[in-house]
Amino acid sequence: MQRHLRIALVLETSGGGSGRHVLDLARGLITDGHDVTVIWSPDRARQDFMDGLRSLASVTTIKVDMHRSVGLNDLASVRELALAIEARAPFDVLHAHSSKAGALVRLVPRRIPGVRIYTPHAFRTMDPDLKEPMRSVYSMIERLLSERGSQIITVSQAEYDHARSIGIGDHLLSTVVNGVDLPRGATRAAARCEMGLDPDTVAIGFVGRLDPQKDPLRFVQAIQAAAQKAPKLIGVVIGDGPLLEDAERVASPEGRMRFMGWQDGPRLMLGLDVFCMTSVYEAMPYTLLEAVHAGLPIVATDIGGANETIVEGKNGHIVPLDCTPEDLGACLATFAKDRPKRARFGESSLHMARARTVAAMVAQTVQVYERALSEVSVLARVS
Repeated sequence: MQRHLRIALVLETSGGGSGRHVLDLARGLITDGHDVTVIWSPDRARQDFMDGLRSLASVTTIKVDMHRSVGLNDLASVRELALAIEARAPFDVLHAHSSKAGALVRLVPRRIPGVRIYTPHAFRTMDPDLKEPMRSVYSMIERLLSERGSQIITVSQAEYDHARSIGIGDHLLSTVVNGVDLPRGATRAAARCEMGLDPDTVAIGFVGRLDPQKDPLRFVQAIQAAAQKAPKLIGVVIGDGPLLEDAERVASPEGRMRFMGWQDGPRLMLGLDVFCMTSVYEAMPYTLLEAVHAGLPIVATDIGGANETIVEGKNGHIVPLDCTPEDLGACLATFAKDRPKRARFGESSLHMARARTVAAMVAQTVQVYERALSEVSVLARVS
């Protein structure tokens, strides 16, 4: 019989995938009867995260100032975090999310109880644009901090392999793939109506932040190339970010692109016909999992999580990381011109979705907690 645990979930970046992950995990842990406290920083908090946090009535929430950049502020953050944890102590588990919270939690004095769990949600060193000597510096920091924690949860095989490549011991690593549940009541018809798509339009979508990591310009250029071969094709961009104006400028004036701004991606994704991801690095992006649950064919660059969500030739295609917009466009055009292929690949995605649920992710995370607590218990008896 599973024991009820007291768990603190700690995060500095309260938006995007890490914020969503914490909300899903907190909700699932509460449902399973665990006591959950969320310690978060208001510095980069998105409104949707704060709204989601307020909806979790039985969760205790504590604000602690944490900053993205490394500096003297971190000393104050460690002290404030330690006080916040002690105020609600004792915890069985201190689970940090993303790199800054991961560092701060593992720097909290060891006298404070609780196994230290860390989910990076993509190591900083996975960024191909990170140059030396910073890559070596970040790798060294991750190695040193790993020895101060109990377990690191990687969210894909690619992230696990990367952790091993920078010198983190296998005994410190567990892999738990993210899970999703689509919004209740969402329908394809409603999503297509909101996006202004007629029944004959083949909508190929990009969902995410428009920044260099996601490479939205390559997506826009690929749509331009694909549209020359598939006249009913249209590209849909759901998201915003610093590259929005550049993406709009690259788009052709013929109306082949539709920019939706920041929207509820999982809800609108049901209205797409194909999902395309052009990122240059990821760990396990939620959008891939949402595409699987929406029953979509997927075309994605060879990034973390692709091999866990795409079976080549069954529910999608994985293209090289340096794939040109023209080659990517040619791949997208094959889906736009072949309705039976889209239907066949979409069915395969739905079949795969059965194992990628929030409930499965929560259960596997609790298993990591239990193993870490058991190891501490064994060490305590031995000493």
